[in-house]
Amino acid sequence: MASGVKLEIGENQNVTIGEGDDAAGSSFEVSFLGSSQLTVDGVDTRVDGIASAQAGSNVSFNAINGGNLLIDQGIGQLGALNSLKFGVGDNSSITFDAGALSAGNMLNSYEVEFSGNGTGSFTFEKPTVSLLDNYTFNVKGMQEGDQLKLGGGEWGLDEGFFGWQDAYRDGQLNLVQGNDVVGGKVVARIEMTEEQYQKFLENPDAYLSGSTFTQPVCFAAGTMIATPDGETAVEALSIGDLVMTASGEQVPVKWIGRQTISRLSAAGNYSPVRIREGALAAGIPNQDLVLTASHGVILDDLVINAGALVNHDTIDYVPGAELPDSVTYYHIETDSHEVILANGTEAETYIDYVDRQAFDNYAEYVALYGIETRVVEMPRHRISSRRLLPLALRERLGIQDVMPLSRTA
Repeated sequence: MASGVKLEIGENQNVTIGEGDDAAGSSFEVSFLGSSQLTVDGVDTRVDGIASAQAGSNVSFNAINGGNLLIDQGIGQLGALNSLKFGVGDNSSITFDAGALSAGNMLNSYEVEFSGNGTGSFTFEKPTVSLLDNYTFNVKGMQEGDQLKLGGGEWGLDEGFFGWQDAYRDGQLNLVQGNDVVGGKVVARIEMTEEQYQKFLENPDAYLSGSTFTQPVCFAAGTMIATPDGETAVEALSIGDLVMTASGEQVPVKWIGRQTISRLSAAGNYSPVRIREGALAAGIPNQDLVLTASHGVILDDLVINAGALVNHDTIDYVPGAELPDSVTYYHIETDSHEVILANGTEAETYIDYVDRQAFDNYAEYVALYGIETRVVEMPRHRISSRRLLPLALRERLGIQDVMPLSRTA
């Protein structure tokens, strides 16, 4: 499909654009002839606008399995829709660029739902001329590593009628950027329990950084990292220390991102994964390895998110009752995306799927390097979902097709 071509999607139709499709990598306008979905599966695709939409329709845009979808300006038909939903899957991203649109062209409320064990990202770029428009995003399913970026401003509590105590209401944390006086505001309503909200209040900086709401993707404290002088606990490493790669090279630590979150936030859907000693192969790991579900380990030359390896036996989520009051995670950054040894297991170093601003010590990075730098991903295929695992690997690790509904990938 060439750029500029119109794509019509019929009533109750789900059109998927995947690898090998003509539409992959294209840009086009979409016409929705009713309530329907457009899904981008593992490819980069751009939608330049909604050419037409049936009044009262419910429309969804989805990105899954590493897909990246840019919805660009020129969307002049959103006001006709009843609802617009964005579904963000494993290692996928959706950017909704409202461009120069203004009042009358936009809906006031949108749905954003994250799914899978891999990290996902949703970005909303507010219109340059907003005419005091307000935008509300109802957000579900956020897990560790997922990122929510709305409007580009600093987050604050949407205090409600009764002040800051009312920022949690109807089972949602209410955050706001901007105001009603200048340029309009953007509101995020993020599902969480009341207990989780109380923990959020104890340390909001662990959740918020600039315009980003995120969860960590890292090694747990106590993880032993291979160095030229033997294994060293990840929390004992410093910038400039040498670590060993799986190929035997010595590379310096550029930075170590650090984030501490409460036990309540680290449990439940955000539970770390524990890979028992010897679970992957004889002597691998050489002791239990605990890391976040979206941190990649290397098996059969694949980068596989730890959450996709759960077999509810030798590889499982750590029960909340076993976690301390607070959990600190660490992520090692080197000049390149490397494979290092953590408790004798090949695991990835930092890759900027997760914004460095998500870490508690981001100011340290800025003081050292001034600006953000990109990390080029190693040339290995990434597996972020259990259903994408090769059958031979599933059989070797005892990963069953049927899993509890609360933990399906």
